[in-house]
Amino acid sequence: MTVNRLKFHTSDFDAASRSGTGILDIRLYGVTNLADAAHIGNSVPEQVERLSAPTSTAAFDFLSIALAVTAADSFSPRHVSGENGWARTFELDVPLVSPQTWQPVRERLEKVLAFLSGDTWTLAFRAGGRGKPPTMQTRKRRSANLGGVDCVSLFSGGLDSWIGVNNLLRDRKVPVLVSHAYTGDRQYQNRLFPSLRGRAERFIANASPMRQFSGHDTTMRTRSFNFLAYAAIAADAVAQLRPNSGPVPLYVPENGFIALNAPLTPRRIGSLSTRTTHPHFLSELQDILTAVGIRAKIDNPYRHMTKGQMLREFKPDSSEMAASMRTVSCGKWKRKGVQCGHCVPCIIRRSAFFAAGIKDVTQYGRTLRDAINDDNVHLKDDVMSMVAAAQTTTKATLHKRALSSGPLPWNTQERQGWFDVHEQGLYEVGQYLRSESIMS
Repeated sequence: MTVNRLKFHTSDFDAASRSGTGILDIRLYGVTNLADAAHIGNSVPEQVERLSAPTSTAAFDFLSIALAVTAADSFSPRHVSGENGWARTFELDVPLVSPQTWQPVRERLEKVLAFLSGDTWTLAFRAGGRGKPPTMQTRKRRSANLGGVDCVSLFSGGLDSWIGVNNLLRDRKVPVLVSHAYTGDRQYQNRLFPSLRGRAERFIANASPMRQFSGHDTTMRTRSFNFLAYAAIAADAVAQLRPNSGPVPLYVPENGFIALNAPLTPRRIGSLSTRTTHPHFLSELQDILTAVGIRAKIDNPYRHMTKGQMLREFKPDSSEMAASMRTVSCGKWKRKGVQCGHCVPCIIRRSAFFAAGIKDVTQYGRTLRDAINDDNVHLKDDVMSMVAAAQTTTKATLHKRALSSGPLPWNTQERQGWFDVHEQGLYEVGQYLRSESIMS
């Protein structure tokens, strides 16, 4: 069994102080040019500083853990470092300012990461972490104004997050929009931001993992862990300014069908079933944040709605309709800078516009008919799997599939809500595929 061992450092290190064979040394919140070393988060402290509000040690330590996890996930390709080309085993040594705060929840963190990524995680926390950044005193650089802010929302630039933020603004909320700006993402996030009607502050951060060696994993199953760490930092900063107001709402606007992400077919259990915003992951992470004193309350208000239901309820006007076409849903967008049109997120997006009675003028790389008729089996795989899933009608099978994605809440109403949104999501997709004569 290959064990991927990574040790993180908050100060510079040279060749003589390297950890030795079998351990990858990584600079946290800095840069290294040493061969066979790596760094991550170089610009993150400055980005946190631009919140212009204090953050707690617990929140910044959480960010340090999240960056360490992102580095491990990024620098360990599954086909090289994983058993059978997939599951990996990690041992991370991470410096924190207050390791004693995190030690009681260490095993719970390891379990939630295992659920999220499908890997085995062992975390070790030691003293010597990077302290939280100071509150920015100068206005020479663009900064956020958290005065009057009452919530935080993820803002990926996808259709769901765009609808979620618009609904907050319609309700006269004043959110901080948190964006994880990977290469290319910031462009369409910035393009969408001016379409919002109301006051919203922004917090944009990029982990920027860089390595001095070959090999990079592209599955990034832990990306939402890092995204939520950024959001927790923002929520914690808002909470520091409102000491008597309780936890700050941290909204994760994601339709329930995608959040559940039940396997479409039996063979897609595991590597093809991500758990980015699965209810079990969010619930477990919430318990951890509460235990360490980070005052953020995670909430997905659309967990029992399909994407089409979100659009129908939102009722966009003509201007909002045009903006919605500039959102990005595609799981393969970065490969060519255009939404492919045939991956699972693209099919769900197409189905949502159809269900809402909105003409979809998004530019896609392929029609579903082109994909399904292509000789390349990889191009047609998602479409064929969607067809098979949409033809499933027995509730027993549907419930079994929903549960195979992970544990669901025991509360009867919550649990039924997840079963219902799974069934409704497949119905929505099926109706669209029939309209395109892809299935009968």
